[in-house]
Amino acid sequence: MWRRKVLLAFIVVQLTYSAMGKPHHHDTFLNFDFDLRSSRDGWQVGFADYRADQESFYELAWAYQDECTNLNRGFFISGDNHSDDLFMFIKRPVCNLEPSTLYEVEAWVEFWSKAPTGCAGVGGDPGASVFVKFGAAEEEPSPVIENDGMVRMNVDIGHQAIGGADAVVIGNIATSITDCHNEQYELKELETLAPIITRSDPKGTLWIFVGTDSGFEGETSLIYTQVRVQVHKHECR
Repeated sequence: MWRRKVLLAFIVVQLTYSAMGKPHHHDTFLNFDFDLRSSRDGWQVGFADYRADQESFYELAWAYQDECTNLNRGFFISGDNHSDDLFMFIKRPVCNLEPSTLYEVEAWVEFWSKAPTGCAGVGGDPGASVFVKFGAAEEEPSPVIENDGMVRMNVDIGHQAIGGADAVVIGNIATSITDCHNEQYELKELETLAPIITRSDPKGTLWIFVGTDSGFEGETSLIYTQVRVQVHKHECR
């Protein structure tokens, strides 16, 4: 009997050390599917990289288009890029995560664009020179007025074709249409090629955002229709 007890104790000790020596991966992927054709679902709009109090000059506009007669339903956003650097974006918090935890965030975005491909424009191509960025950050991404009177982002989005610490370039808004004098809306999809690594705040919230960083000095109009996001804990490798 005592031998059986000793053997059982030995097995328990060995299993305990084995468990301590091998990490267990209980990695949970959290998927968020936002259908902007049927609901705003907490998404907000913002603009940056323009001179403060010049919203009308830049023709900044947005609307939520969900009427049953509107075939292009979604989150409409538009602006005229007089600064050669206009950033237009939509944002939303992702809640109920673990507090102060590193996460990997990936995304797929769908939108209507009417920017043709291969066309000349002031400052750049109206399609290929308008770069789409997806971002994720612990801090709420917001426009702030700086000392020089310019409105800029409080998170690092990079500059035009270059991403930043909080945002990556996932493509541009050029459609397959090559007729530069006949604008037509076309549905386009883009996705992240690698995850963004960010941290949730002490309440377990992080912010996601999608926007366009424009090098085309003209009007850009988009209608965001769907955003899908996958979030999971970042594992040290």
